Order: sequence, then C-alpha cells, then structure tokens
Amino acid sequence: MNFSDEYLNSGFRKSYAEAMAAKNAGNLALAKEKFHAAADFLEKLALVAGPDKREEHMRNAARLHAVADAIQPANRTPVQPPVEAPVSGYDAGTDGSPTHIYPMEIEHAVEEVPSGMEQFFTFYQTEDLKGFESVIGLEAAKAAVTEYVINPVLYPEAYNYSFLDNKAILLEGPPGTGKTTFAKAVAHEIHQPFALINVAALVNCYIGETGKNIDKVFAFLREYAERNKCGITVFFDELDEIAKRRGGDDKASEAAVPALLRNLDGVKGNRAFLILANTNRKDVLDTAILERFRKQIYIPLPDESMRLQLFSSKLSEIEERFSEKLDLSRAASISEGLSGRDITFLCDDFKYFLSKVKAGFADVEQLQEQLEMLISERKNAKTE
Repeated sequence: MNFSDEYLNSGFRKSYAEAMAAKNAGNLALAKEKFHAAADFLEKLALVAGPDKREEHMRNAARLHAVADAIQPANRTPVQPPVEAPVSGYDAGTDGSPTHIYPMEIEHAVEEVPSGMEQFFTFYQTEDLKGFESVIGLEAAKAAVTEYVINPVLYPEAYNYSFLDNKAILLEGPPGTGKTTFAKAVAHEIHQPFALINVAALVNCYIGETGKNIDKVFAFLREYAERNKCGITVFFDELDEIAKRRGGDDKASEAAVPALLRNLDGVKGNRAFLILANTNRKDVLDTAILERFRKQIYIPLPDESMRLQLFSSKLSEIEERFSEKLDLSRAASISEGLSGRDITFLCDDFKYFLSKVKAGFADVEQLQEQLEMLISERKNAKTE
C-alpha cells in the first residue's frame, strides 16, 4: 500500500469515528461535517482504487453524504435519515480499507451537566465556537499551538512517536489580549467541546472543599470524554487565582494546588484531554504547577498592524459615508499600549457617538476628533 492509500484510509477512519462520536454526544453540526468529510475521503479512495473497490467506495460515499444531508442540527430534534442512507459502522478489509457500512438511526442525545456542577464551568459544543479566523493577528501563537496541539490531533498517523507529554499549555500575557478567545479557537480547530472553568467558584472557605470541587470537575470531564469517546479542551481562566506559590498567605492556593497537581497528572496519559490555562502573572504561580505546563505561549498586546485590523473589524458595520471620514491608520498609530479589549470598548463608545450624529445631536465632522479623544482617554485611564 502506498502512502496515499494509507493516508486516505486513515483520514476516512478518523473522520468516520469523529462523526459517530459527535453524533453520540448530540453534536449534530459536527457529525454532519465529519460524515461529509468521511465521504470525501472515500471518493478520493475510489480514484486510486482498483475496479473491484472503486464502485463500492463510491456507493458508500454516496450513502454517507446522504446521512450527512439528512442531519438537521438547527432543529434540535431527532432526525430519521432515508432508509438507504443511515450509517453505524464499517468493517476494515485486510488492507485496512473500509469494506461495508451498516445502517442505524441518527439520534440526538442532549448532554446534561449534573445539578450543582454548572457553577463550576461553562460548557461549549464545537458549533458554539469560532476558529482561528476569529483571532486577529497572533501568528506566532497560532503557529506554536498548531505545532504542539493541532497537527498531532488532526494527523495522528504522522505524529505516532513517543512524545513527552505536551497536553498542558499556559497562555501568558497582559490582560485583555484575547487569551480566552484564543483558547476557544484552539478547541474549535481540533473539533473538541470546550469547558471554561470558573476558577472563583472552585474556591470554598471550608477546609478540603476546594480540592473536592476540583476533583468533581475533573471527574465529570473524564467521564464525559469516556462516555462520548471524544476529546475535550479544559480551560482555566486566570489560573493564578488558585495556583499561587505555596508557603504564603494565600489559603485558596494552599488548598487548590495539591488537587490541581493530582488531576493534571491524572490526565497526562489521556489523549482526549487538552489542558489550557491563562495568567497575567506567571511569576506568582507555584513552581510545581508551572512545571506541568511544558509549553508556554506568550499572547502580546497588539502591534500597529493588529490594531488597524481590530479597528477595521470593530467598526466594519458603520456606513460608508461615516467610515470615509475616519483615518483608522492614524487611530492604530496613536493607540500603542492598548489591548484588544480596550479597542473593543472604545469602538463601542465611538458607535454611541456615531448614533448621536445620525440622530442630529452631534456634528459629523467631529468623528475623527471623537475617535482620537476616546483613544487618549483609554490610554490615560491605563496609566492612572
């Protein structure tokens, strides 16, 4: 078997397994996408297969496309595919290629978060997230996480060596630089649900309860991944709130750090888990916690090019007769030191002023002046 056949077979098996896992987890949008992807791989296999396999691959590809077309994620109700189309599994031939596909009903199982657990995290399915197209700039960070996380997940047949554990990544950098948005985008890129941990809710003043809360969260997430046979991305926002260096006066960290270490070590061998965390204060983190994050990625303040993209994006909805009066290149130039969050907020304030202009309460010729004033105010507020 040449590499092309091997790659296509591997791609089919991976896409089909992900489609079934997504279907079982109730993630119908992802199931639809992955069934189509699996069918595409079969069609490519047909092009390189012998006459005895070609027709069978094309027939199975057509059935998988029909299954995907029958899924209607927006309805949020069970969907019954056509009799000729449904799929449940495949048998692999002696050469590893798919040979038979059997029918089953596509069902939608809604995942419930156990009562009392919802305070500890917010759960997002893949279709609720946006990928790297939603992240402006940060090309170095994207490249780093692609190398260490995304490619190994998407191309397991190539990344089949015994790598050291690299399933925990720390995102560090100033506040407001989009670390949470970046983490969500990573989960989307590897087609995983995303658990945003509410760090503050984990802390409990009663002895031992903080550790128990951490244990409960990890227990649920491990059980979810195992039951649905899927990966999961876990994100600790502002990790330093519960992972400061032990030996000081921070009682929350004294209780939380041992539980965090125990659970981070407990999922090391689980390929279904990706642990992400962010911090604005890496210097205060407990040394043992820091050592668990083999890869640390810096998320910087936006440079001038990124700031120009941010202004253009945040003000993209305004009418041309107003936008042509703005010099966004100058806005990007004078806004050095502002974060993406700062620019988002000041653009929102600017749109309030623009609404006043449209209502006749302000002069249209003041638009650039107003934008620059808002930039100046935001910069002054950061230095006070």
